[in-house]
Amino acid sequence: MIKKKNKKGWLDTNVILRYLIRDNEALFQSVEPLFLKAEKGELTLYIHSITMAELVWTLESFYGYDKEKIVNVLIRFINAQGIEALEKETLHNALILYLDANVDYIDAYLASHAASSEISTIYTLDRKHFSRLTSNAVFPDSSP
Repeated sequence: MIKKKNKKGWLDTNVILRYLIRDNEALFQSVEPLFLKAEKGELTLYIHSITMAELVWTLESFYGYDKEKIVNVLIRFINAQGIEALEKETLHNALILYLDANVDYIDAYLASHAASSEISTIYTLDRKHFSRLTSNAVFPDSSP
């Protein structure tokens, strides 16, 4: 028996939002088949780290989701059958830091990324957030 090759593709933020939020039934119906195929193993849907950042920002700023709801929804999403997240562990850790340290997602992502890379030092002027995120933050002297 010849097995069909699994198709692959990148997800854009708007497709994910229509599926997760279901705020427009026609658009939900248009994207739902992608996710059903992914669940069945017929399709692999990839999510980039930049797309995750846009998702967090949009859910928080436009849809008014609180951090706990955002984290719960997106962790379930990146662990769903047929979904492949680049830097999955980094994204997962960033979402947890975003919630637990009460910081911006991008700051949590950078701290999580640095922790898993060869370059762990972060130069920043954001003492408030990075002092909660990592001991590897360096705060340059900002005096003239």
